[in-house]
Amino acid sequence: MSGALSNPPQEGPGADQTAAATVPNRPNLPGRIFQNAVVNIVGRGLALVFSAGATAVLARYLGSEKLGQYGAIYAYLSLFAWMATFGFEPVLVREISRERGNASHLVRTAMILSLLLSTGTVAVAVALSPIADYRGHLRALLILAGLEYVLIPLRLPGVIFQVEMRQWYGAAINVFRQGIWFAMIIALWVLGAPLSYVIAARVLAALVESLLIWGYSRQFIEESGRFLRERAATLFSQSFPIAFTSLLAMIYLRIDQVMLHKMVSDSVLGQYVAAVKVSELIESLPTALMFTLTPILSVSVIEPERFRNQVDRAFRYFMLLSCALCVFMTVGGGLVIHVLYGNEFSSAVPLLAVLIWSEIAVFFASVVVNVLIARNEQRLLPIPTLVGAAINVALNLVFIPRYAAVGAAWATLISYTAAWMVALLFFKRTRSLTMQGLRYALPIGAMALLAVACSKIVPFSGVRPLAACVFFLAVAWLTRFVRASDLEYVSAAGKQSFRTVSNRMAGQ
Repeated sequence: MSGALSNPPQEGPGADQTAAATVPNRPNLPGRIFQNAVVNIVGRGLALVFSAGATAVLARYLGSEKLGQYGAIYAYLSLFAWMATFGFEPVLVREISRERGNASHLVRTAMILSLLLSTGTVAVAVALSPIADYRGHLRALLILAGLEYVLIPLRLPGVIFQVEMRQWYGAAINVFRQGIWFAMIIALWVLGAPLSYVIAARVLAALVESLLIWGYSRQFIEESGRFLRERAATLFSQSFPIAFTSLLAMIYLRIDQVMLHKMVSDSVLGQYVAAVKVSELIESLPTALMFTLTPILSVSVIEPERFRNQVDRAFRYFMLLSCALCVFMTVGGGLVIHVLYGNEFSSAVPLLAVLIWSEIAVFFASVVVNVLIARNEQRLLPIPTLVGAAINVALNLVFIPRYAAVGAAWATLISYTAAWMVALLFFKRTRSLTMQGLRYALPIGAMALLAVACSKIVPFSGVRPLAACVFFLAVAWLTRFVRASDLEYVSAAGKQSFRTVSNRMAGQ
């Protein structure tokens, strides 16, 4: 695995800082990682509670058909999200991790570029909407929902929380946003407000979040940042592969919902959206964990052995976590759907049982993407997303007319897996990284399938999800995919983090 980096020319104050200067104090590194990981997981967990509550209320409030319209609106807009975000955030994290003194200039440059791109995004999305059968009332709702993209520049300074490993700011703000969203959904449900009010509430929640991120980030970024014209071109060119990857990713993440809207009905789409919402709740976990590790990978890449060990540990942990969640959701999906949505969405249960297994590829991809960005090889990211998008569209065209939502679920599972766990094997630069991940994904995935199969012999359906997870973890322990050293590492990191927090509280 190559540790070579291409270092762009530096501008502005602090340009002579080395990468090592931005690395947290190495003796305390496990503690800092643990502290931020816990904060992110707890924060995302609380946000998940609010988000799951909002999703449950929304489904019961809107019903299958209106939920389908809601999903169709945001699925369509997400196809244009790549234009608004343009992949600036991961590149900013990497560059600021290496050039802390240049942070204000880099952020200001990215914000100006993002402002131009995000305003154009809404115009393009609305202009093309009739092609996808978004007319009349749906088109008006698209315009309202599109206002959320104009807020993206205000959120860009939040990358400093990740670089400074003070990720509790972002976690707390996210929890606050989800709490406001949940409260507004309950109020709208009580009032019986129409769908347009739901979308307006979502935009308002995004505005509050954006203002909080912008305000708190001022503590760590000087306000005197200037636009770096030459660096803007570099930032744009380095972000383009990520932006293009996002476009392709959104095609295979959301095109199925747009196609169900156009080819079947919003009522069927509503059942599919309900299953997708449950599956997507899980996707915040790899994001939370990699959010903590990304700055560390960005600077440890110059030490190949240390970098490989960090990637190895990430793959093992991510595969264990994703497969455990797949086991639980496959066996207990019926209970989850019933609790969240009620009997009206019972058709979502078999859809969830298929969709949830695509999360293994999602967790796998989160490691691959961050490793490639850390190695400054983001130009390779369009490869798996292009493969995934092509397979997804092709399979949806064949499966949806025959099998409706079930066909879309299988198309998602096959395309995700092929894109991130197969396609990169055919390229020399990514083959070793993919094999490193598959060394854990294949056996752990097989253990997960075995656990699901064995759960069927448990006579009481209420305890099957727990029994399946216990069986899976027991096999993982016996096969040494879960090790005593992992528990020791977590324990030591936790103690170190606790001492750091205690010292800060004592004013030392």
